[in-house]
Amino acid sequence: MIDFEIFYRLAAALGIGFVIGMQREHTYFDKTDRHPAGVRTFSMVGFCGALTACLGVSMESVAPFITGFVVIGLLLAASHVSFSINHKDVSAGITTSIALILVYLLGGMCWFGRLLEACMVMVVLLLLLSAKKPLHDFANKLSTEDITATVKFAVISLMILPFLPNKAFGPPGLEVLNPHTIWLFVVFISGIGFVSYVLIKIIGPGKGIWLTGLFGGLASSTALTLNMVGRSHENETYANDFTMSIVLSWAVMYARLYLICVFLMPALAAPLAVPLLVPMVPSLGYALFIKFRKSMDHSEKSSDFSNPFKLLPAIKFGLIFTVVMFVANAARVYFGSGALIACSFFGGAAAVDALVFSLVDMSLNASITCRELILSLLMASLANTVVKGALVFFLGAKSMRRPIVPAVVLICGVTIAMIAFYFTM
Repeated sequence: MIDFEIFYRLAAALGIGFVIGMQREHTYFDKTDRHPAGVRTFSMVGFCGALTACLGVSMESVAPFITGFVVIGLLLAASHVSFSINHKDVSAGITTSIALILVYLLGGMCWFGRLLEACMVMVVLLLLLSAKKPLHDFANKLSTEDITATVKFAVISLMILPFLPNKAFGPPGLEVLNPHTIWLFVVFISGIGFVSYVLIKIIGPGKGIWLTGLFGGLASSTALTLNMVGRSHENETYANDFTMSIVLSWAVMYARLYLICVFLMPALAAPLAVPLLVPMVPSLGYALFIKFRKSMDHSEKSSDFSNPFKLLPAIKFGLIFTVVMFVANAARVYFGSGALIACSFFGGAAAVDALVFSLVDMSLNASITCRELILSLLMASLANTVVKGALVFFLGAKSMRRPIVPAVVLICGVTIAMIAFYFTM
């Protein structure tokens, strides 16, 4: 019997090599590139990776696959040395050679049935190979200080975070001080700064900042707010951009809460549509107003943007987050579990997402009515907005105080109107 699965895997390996080889063939119009392999060689190397893996399975040994890997490596090394001697260029790039080795490995992955994973790696490899100019341009824009900042961020996230105890500490009933969670929040604030900085480097400060607000709001509007507040002192000419980014993240927060609730309990889609999505309207409207007013301002701004990594402000904001979370939970314990709406107000001031999960869980268990759920969510979002507004007003640059007040008033006004409406129902 013919096993067509074998031919399918071999064809996948051949196809991956062919696609990547076509991309490499296209780059050979660039005279600075070396040409160790074209579309035919890439296709054959991918095919070879699958065949040697097949032989290895038949022989119950990894020797064929490793031998093929070594032979291809030696051939590429010989090609590289020959090119360097003939062109008297010892600095010739090895991108194509590395891509060829990866195609060999992807061929092996195809043979072992990892077709989806191999295709995903192929897509990533194609993106890296095709984005040569944008990546080099971005690298050239980075300063030594930026590289140092990246190293520091890697240290605090990869070397400190794993060693912190993931256990809650505190007085009885208030065990909410988790070192791992608190430091994760610090890392998250710094991480948003890096995302913002990358966007700013690529598309400029104006668009980069407000795009950060959109994406940051999907993750944590509080962390986004704290990051923008910290950066506003050193980049005060972009106060309006920071304010717009913050307000956009607040609008996205309501959409995020709505989607979380609907995902956990689809039956809530209709009841929560008005109370959670209507407060987005003043947020988006005010953000557009800031954008329009900013477009009318033709004053010059500095093209420089400060280094994205500042550990001390991130730690300071992490401590503020810890204090707010502790006070909110203390208030919850003080009021008791019966005072659900009051507890939601204090809980929302610290961690609105965690509170939403708890409330929806209670709704699923029929512990609370839909009306109580809506009121609790509105109180939590109201407290969260007030706290974030206070952070901007008291910790942000002075030029952010005046524009942030209308945003807080508008959002809180609509939310309070919703609360009053549902209270009278």
